[in-house]
Amino acid sequence: MLSSTLRQYYENSPWKDSVFCWYPFENGVTYEIVTDPKDLSVEALVMYKQKLDLHGRLLLVYENPFALRYWAGKRATNTGVPYDTLFGRGDKPLPSKAELQTRLKLAGFEGQKWFYPLTDQYFTREVYSENYLPDEFLNQRFVPYVRDDISLQFDERPLYREVIRGGAFEFMCGAYFVEARVCKDDEPCAVDYAAVTVYREPAKRFATTVRGDGTVHKTPLHPDGKASMLRTLCNHDELMGLGVNVIKMKIENGSLIMPRLNLPTLWDYWAKKLSDGTFDFQEMIAQFDRIQEAITKAAETGKCFWELVPANCFYDERNDEMIFIDQEYYWEDVSPEVALTRALLSLVYSPAFSADVRRDTWLEILKKRYGISDRFNLLSHQASFQTYTEVFGNETLPLELETEQSMKRIERVRRYNRFLPVITKLDDMGIKRSAIYGFGKRGMALKQVFDDNGIVVTNILDKNLNNIEDIGKNLALSNSEILIVSLLEGEAIKKDLLEELTIPIYTLGELIGEQTK
Repeated sequence: MLSSTLRQYYENSPWKDSVFCWYPFENGVTYEIVTDPKDLSVEALVMYKQKLDLHGRLLLVYENPFALRYWAGKRATNTGVPYDTLFGRGDKPLPSKAELQTRLKLAGFEGQKWFYPLTDQYFTREVYSENYLPDEFLNQRFVPYVRDDISLQFDERPLYREVIRGGAFEFMCGAYFVEARVCKDDEPCAVDYAAVTVYREPAKRFATTVRGDGTVHKTPLHPDGKASMLRTLCNHDELMGLGVNVIKMKIENGSLIMPRLNLPTLWDYWAKKLSDGTFDFQEMIAQFDRIQEAITKAAETGKCFWELVPANCFYDERNDEMIFIDQEYYWEDVSPEVALTRALLSLVYSPAFSADVRRDTWLEILKKRYGISDRFNLLSHQASFQTYTEVFGNETLPLELETEQSMKRIERVRRYNRFLPVITKLDDMGIKRSAIYGFGKRGMALKQVFDDNGIVVTNILDKNLNNIEDIGKNLALSNSEILIVSLLEGEAIKKDLLEELTIPIYTLGELIGEQTK
């Protein structure tokens, strides 16, 4: 259910391979790959099974009809699309996870492993599994997109934390990737989690997979990535020789192999501490001092290793050990202060810190501690610009622009629907002519509601009028029956107007039952 713009972008970009590129296909095994099916009945699943041998596997990817993004309340008023058609894309609605598990078993697929691609099956950046579910700090790295779809009326990011906390992630995730095995005794896919960067330029496309055998594999998704893989290994060897605590790795069968560490990153460790109320700023200062020390050691080579940051550092609280990972990039002859600045920017980028009123104070203390207060903005610009250009490129820009435009359209629709109850209130009062005070986004949306529902807008007024007497004259000449103050701070304005005007005055908030602080 992509918009035409996103569909065209998807079909002509590397994203179309993102949902499968991490999966370790095995030689000698037959696979049946099915994406976005319209029919997931038992009969259809039996037909898929008949195409496979005794050790074959069905790889089934489909959109979750109960995804969080769909729980927006009422359907938009200008659609009468039935539930089954909207979510099932046909006359057979898509099943929930529990429903499909049962159907697969009835069809003969006793062995199953379920995966959860994020954001969804179209633009996959991460893949979780039933053996590796996200913690509540998913939002630290979750990068969704918003489709200009009449059924998607809100941005799900702020709610994912509560969904995960409540144990509802597997029911409300965006999409499913199911590995259904004909022989239930066959070993399931070894991958428990995958991070995919297929959207980057060819040499920087990798699938990093966390596996059940205690290893992590970083595999290039393009032949040009082999050089990047070798460079990462060399970087780790070099940093280790300088006394920087980096994870050990080796190259085997075309992949970088390293041990699986069931530890949080320092970034997530801080987020958890903030969440449970045990955050210690002095502890964080000590940890940043150790990051600065690692950056300084690395600079002995004349290189600025700018990925020595909290997001690329596991933290073992029991042993108070920091272990850096994924040190692929560095800049020659660049001040190590750029890397330190990038590390401090973790506080800016973290949703956990952005919600804390102490964040800016902490950041100022750290900038002063490291003597970069007066140059922080310049260093930040250098770090952000170079990083985006070198790592991400422009491949994701169309997705970001479409999301931004879609969010604006969704916001307008949401605002319009919020103001519809005003029509009922005015009908009950027998009012057909209304003036509006304030013509920002709220005022414009209210006027559109009035225009579409037969309410005559007699005047549009605001504080640019000289005085209240001028407002009164305008209202009298236009035979206005009511004045609605659309501004958020409407109560104070209404109070001033009531002292001079005899016409009924309401705030928009009153008419729609808006909650104010």
